Amino acid sequence: MGACCSCFDAISGGKHSSQNGSSTEMTPRNNSSKGSIPPPSLGLSRAMSAPTIRLQGFTVSGSGLALAKIPVEQDAAYWEWHVNLPGLPRYPDDGDENDDEGRMQSINMDDDNDNNNEGEDPYALKFGVATRKDRHFYKSLENVEEEGDEASSRDDGTVLMRPIPNLRHNDVIGVAVQQSDLPMIQFLLNGEPLPECTINRFRGTVYPAVYIPPGAAECGGDRIDDDEGISLTVEFDEDHFREMSPHARFGPLLAARGIL
Repeated sequence: MGACCSCFDAISGGKHSSQNGSSTEMTPRNNSSKGSIPPPSLGLSRAMSAPTIRLQGFTVSGSGLALAKIPVEQDAAYWEWHVNLPGLPRYPDDGDENDDEGRMQSINMDDDNDNNNEGEDPYALKFGVATRKDRHFYKSLENVEEEGDEASSRDDGTVLMRPIPNLRHNDVIGVAVQQSDLPMIQFLLNGEPLPECTINRFRGTVYPAVYIPPGAAECGGDRIDDDEGISLTVEFDEDHFREMSPHARFGPLLAARGIL
Protein backbone atom coordinates (compact mmCIF):
# COMPACT_ATOMS: atom_id res chain seq x y z
CA MET A 1 0.00 0.00 0.00
CA GLY A 2 1.16 3.53 -0.68
CA ALA A 3 1.66 6.22 1.92
CA CYS A 4 -1.32 8.38 2.80
CA CYS A 5 -1.65 11.79 1.21
CA SER A 6 -1.10 13.69 4.43
CA CYS A 7 2.19 11.89 5.11
CA PHE A 8 3.32 12.43 1.54
CA ASP A 9 2.50 16.17 1.74
CA ALA A 10 4.54 16.60 4.91
CA ILE A 11 7.54 14.80 3.40
CA SER A 12 7.46 16.57 0.05
CA GLY A 13 6.75 20.08 1.39
CA GLY A 14 3.05 20.15 0.63
CA LYS A 15 0.21 22.06 2.30
CA HIS A 16 1.11 20.83 5.82
CA SER A 17 4.64 22.23 5.75
CA SER A 18 6.16 25.66 5.18
CA GLN A 19 7.91 26.62 1.99
CA ASN A 20 11.36 26.08 3.50
CA GLY A 21 10.41 22.63 4.71
CA SER A 22 10.13 23.45 8.41
CA SER A 23 6.91 22.90 10.29
CA THR A 24 4.81 26.00 10.90
CA GLU A 25 4.12 24.70 14.41
CA MET A 26 7.78 25.22 15.29
CA THR A 27 7.76 28.94 14.42
CA PRO A 28 8.60 30.91 17.59
CA ARG A 29 6.07 33.39 18.91
CA ASN A 30 6.95 37.02 18.28
CA ASN A 31 7.57 38.58 21.70
CA SER A 32 7.02 42.05 20.29
CA SER A 33 3.52 41.26 19.03
CA LYS A 34 0.72 43.69 19.61
CA GLY A 35 -0.41 43.78 23.20
CA SER A 36 2.90 42.70 24.75
CA ILE A 37 4.19 44.75 27.69
CA PRO A 38 7.71 46.16 27.28
CA PRO A 39 10.10 45.57 30.15
CA PRO A 40 10.61 48.49 32.54
CA SER A 41 13.63 50.66 31.86
CA LEU A 42 15.53 53.34 33.72
CA GLY A 43 15.28 56.87 32.43
CA LEU A 44 13.38 60.13 32.75
CA SER A 45 9.64 60.31 32.22
CA ARG A 46 8.27 62.77 29.69
CA ALA A 47 4.69 62.06 30.82
CA MET A 48 5.35 62.84 34.49
CA SER A 49 7.66 65.84 33.96
CA ALA A 50 6.62 69.46 33.55
CA PRO A 51 5.89 70.70 29.99
CA THR A 52 8.63 73.32 30.46
CA ILE A 53 11.26 70.63 31.10
CA ARG A 54 13.51 69.46 28.27
CA LEU A 55 14.71 65.87 28.33
CA GLN A 56 17.55 64.44 26.29
CA GLY A 57 18.37 60.93 27.34
CA PHE A 58 19.27 61.11 31.03
CA THR A 59 19.83 64.88 30.96
CA VAL A 60 17.37 67.52 32.21
CA SER A 61 17.25 71.20 31.27
CA GLY A 62 14.65 73.94 31.08
CA SER A 63 12.62 74.67 34.20
CA GLY A 64 10.16 72.83 36.41
CA LEU A 65 9.83 69.37 37.89
CA ALA A 66 11.31 66.25 36.28
CA LEU A 67 10.67 62.67 37.41
CA ALA A 68 12.25 59.34 36.60
CA LYS A 69 10.26 56.54 34.97
CA ILE A 70 10.97 54.02 37.71
CA PRO A 71 9.75 54.30 41.31
CA VAL A 72 11.96 53.50 44.29
CA GLU A 73 10.82 50.00 45.24
CA GLN A 74 13.86 48.50 46.95
CA ASP A 75 14.68 48.96 50.63
CA ALA A 76 17.73 51.15 50.00
CA ALA A 77 18.66 52.93 46.77
CA TYR A 78 21.24 55.51 45.71
CA TRP A 79 21.61 57.65 42.59
CA GLU A 80 23.47 60.78 41.55
CA TRP A 81 22.78 64.05 39.75
CA HIS A 82 25.76 65.49 37.89
CA VAL A 83 25.59 69.27 37.60
CA ASN A 84 26.44 70.97 34.31
CA LEU A 85 26.96 74.72 34.77
CA PRO A 86 29.54 75.78 32.18
CA GLY A 87 29.13 79.43 33.16
CA LEU A 88 29.99 78.70 36.82
CA PRO A 89 33.17 76.60 36.84
CA ARG A 90 34.73 75.41 40.07
CA TYR A 91 38.13 76.93 40.53
CA PRO A 92 40.85 75.14 42.52
CA ASP A 93 40.29 77.27 45.64
CA ASP A 94 36.53 76.59 45.52
CA GLY A 95 37.02 73.11 46.92
CA ASP A 96 38.65 74.02 50.21
CA GLU A 97 37.07 73.15 53.55
CA ASN A 98 36.01 76.72 54.31
CA ASP A 99 34.05 76.93 51.09
CA ASP A 100 32.31 73.60 51.71
CA GLU A 101 31.44 74.60 55.26
CA GLY A 102 30.05 77.90 54.07
CA ARG A 103 27.84 76.22 51.51
CA MET A 104 26.56 73.70 54.04
CA GLN A 105 25.76 76.45 56.53
CA SER A 106 23.62 78.13 53.88
CA ILE A 107 21.35 75.08 53.90
CA ASN A 108 19.00 75.31 56.87
CA MET A 109 15.90 73.16 56.57
CA ASP A 110 13.17 72.37 59.09
CA ASP A 111 11.79 68.85 58.58
CA ASP A 112 8.70 69.62 60.63
CA ASN A 113 7.66 72.59 58.51
CA ASP A 114 7.15 71.69 54.87
CA ASN A 115 6.13 75.20 53.87
CA ASN A 116 8.90 77.08 55.64
CA ASN A 117 10.58 78.92 52.75
CA GLU A 118 11.88 81.89 54.71
CA GLY A 119 15.47 82.64 53.79
CA GLU A 120 15.48 80.00 51.05
CA ASP A 121 17.28 80.81 47.81
CA PRO A 122 14.47 80.99 45.21
CA TYR A 123 16.88 79.93 42.47
CA ALA A 124 18.35 76.93 44.29
CA LEU A 125 17.92 73.62 42.48
CA LYS A 126 15.95 71.02 44.44
CA PHE A 127 16.68 67.31 44.66
CA GLY A 128 14.90 64.33 46.17
CA VAL A 129 11.80 62.35 45.26
CA ALA A 130 8.23 63.09 44.22
CA THR A 131 4.97 61.22 43.96
CA ARG A 132 3.50 60.36 40.57
CA LYS A 133 2.48 63.39 38.48
CA ASP A 134 0.33 63.87 35.38
CA ARG A 135 -0.86 66.60 33.00
CA HIS A 136 -3.73 67.50 35.31
CA PHE A 137 -1.28 68.31 38.12
CA TYR A 138 0.73 70.70 35.96
CA LYS A 139 -2.41 72.34 34.61
CA SER A 140 -3.64 72.98 38.17
CA LEU A 141 -0.24 74.40 39.11
CA GLU A 142 -0.33 76.68 36.09
CA ASN A 143 -3.75 77.98 37.16
CA VAL A 144 -2.41 78.79 40.63
CA GLU A 145 0.48 80.76 39.14
CA GLU A 146 -1.83 82.64 36.77
CA GLU A 147 -3.96 83.74 39.73
CA GLY A 148 -0.88 85.29 41.30
CA ASP A 149 -0.69 82.90 44.23
CA GLU A 150 2.62 81.47 45.34
CA ALA A 151 2.53 77.68 45.37
CA SER A 152 3.85 75.98 48.50
CA SER A 153 6.30 73.10 48.34
CA ARG A 154 3.39 70.73 48.93
CA ASP A 155 1.42 72.24 46.06
CA ASP A 156 4.28 72.29 43.54
CA GLY A 157 5.33 68.69 44.15
CA THR A 158 8.64 69.43 45.90
CA VAL A 159 7.64 68.60 49.49
CA LEU A 160 9.99 65.58 49.45
CA MET A 161 12.83 67.59 47.95
CA ARG A 162 15.47 69.91 49.37
CA PRO A 163 17.17 72.98 47.82
CA ILE A 164 20.94 72.93 47.49
CA PRO A 165 22.25 76.42 46.66
CA ASN A 166 25.53 77.72 45.24
CA LEU A 167 26.19 74.74 43.00
CA ARG A 168 29.11 74.77 40.58
CA HIS A 169 30.03 72.97 37.40
CA ASN A 170 30.71 69.22 37.92
CA ASP A 171 29.21 69.16 41.41
CA VAL A 172 27.65 65.81 42.33
CA ILE A 173 24.44 65.53 44.32
CA GLY A 174 23.92 62.08 45.81
CA VAL A 175 20.46 60.95 46.93
CA ALA A 176 20.07 57.92 49.21
CA VAL A 177 16.60 56.60 50.02
CA GLN A 178 15.82 53.92 52.60
CA GLN A 179 12.30 52.59 53.14
CA SER A 180 12.64 49.77 55.67
CA ASP A 181 12.52 50.48 59.40
CA LEU A 182 12.75 54.29 59.40
CA PRO A 183 11.99 55.79 55.96
CA MET A 184 14.62 58.41 55.25
CA ILE A 185 16.02 60.48 52.39
CA GLN A 186 19.66 61.55 52.69
CA PHE A 187 21.58 64.02 50.53
CA LEU A 188 25.27 64.35 49.78
CA LEU A 189 27.24 67.11 48.04
CA ASN A 190 30.40 65.84 46.38
CA GLY A 191 30.41 62.90 48.77
CA GLU A 192 29.88 64.99 51.91
CA PRO A 193 26.62 64.38 53.84
CA LEU A 194 24.14 67.25 54.19
CA PRO A 195 22.42 66.36 57.48
CA GLU A 196 20.39 69.58 57.45
CA CYS A 197 18.62 68.32 54.33
CA THR A 198 17.67 64.87 55.63
CA ILE A 199 13.98 63.97 55.32
CA ASN A 200 12.96 61.56 58.07
CA ARG A 201 9.40 60.74 57.18
CA PHE A 202 7.63 59.92 53.92
CA ARG A 203 5.05 57.46 52.68
CA GLY A 204 3.81 56.07 49.40
CA THR A 205 5.36 55.37 46.04
CA VAL A 206 8.02 57.91 45.10
CA TYR A 207 10.17 58.59 42.04
CA PRO A 208 13.62 60.18 41.78
CA ALA A 209 13.05 63.85 40.97
CA VAL A 210 14.75 67.18 40.42
CA TYR A 211 13.36 70.72 40.27
CA ILE A 212 14.91 73.58 38.27
CA PRO A 213 13.25 76.86 39.28
CA PRO A 214 12.51 79.47 36.63
CA GLY A 215 15.33 82.00 36.54
CA ALA A 216 17.90 79.55 37.87
CA ALA A 217 20.29 80.74 35.14
CA GLU A 218 21.14 83.58 37.53
CA CYS A 219 22.81 81.89 40.48
CA GLY A 220 24.33 84.02 43.18
CA GLY A 221 24.26 87.05 40.90
CA ASP A 222 26.47 85.37 38.28
CA ARG A 223 24.81 85.37 34.91
CA ILE A 224 25.00 82.16 32.91
CA ASP A 225 24.80 82.54 29.15
CA ASP A 226 21.55 81.24 27.73
CA ASP A 227 23.49 79.21 25.15
CA GLU A 228 25.17 77.28 27.95
CA GLY A 229 22.35 77.19 30.48
CA ILE A 230 21.86 74.68 33.25
CA SER A 231 21.50 70.95 32.83
CA LEU A 232 21.55 67.98 35.17
CA THR A 233 22.35 64.41 34.28
CA VAL A 234 20.96 61.62 36.44
CA GLU A 235 23.17 58.57 36.92
CA PHE A 236 21.62 55.26 37.94
CA ASP A 237 24.57 53.04 36.90
CA GLU A 238 26.92 52.41 39.82
CA ASP A 239 29.82 51.98 37.39
CA HIS A 240 29.45 55.66 36.56
CA PHE A 241 28.98 56.97 40.11
CA ARG A 242 31.53 59.62 40.99
CA GLU A 243 31.05 59.34 44.75
CA MET A 244 30.34 56.64 47.31
CA SER A 245 26.90 56.01 48.74
CA PRO A 246 26.56 56.65 52.50
CA HIS A 247 26.47 52.90 53.23
CA ALA A 248 27.06 49.62 51.40
CA ARG A 249 23.38 48.70 51.67
CA PHE A 250 22.44 51.50 49.25
CA GLY A 251 22.50 49.92 45.82
CA PRO A 252 21.71 51.50 42.43
CA LEU A 253 18.06 52.01 41.52
CA LEU A 254 16.56 48.82 40.07
CA ALA A 255 14.00 48.72 37.26
CA ALA A 256 11.66 46.19 38.86
CA ARG A 257 8.04 47.03 38.18
CA GLY A 258 8.17 50.59 36.88
CA ILE A 259 5.30 52.28 35.07
CA LEU A 260 6.42 53.70 31.76
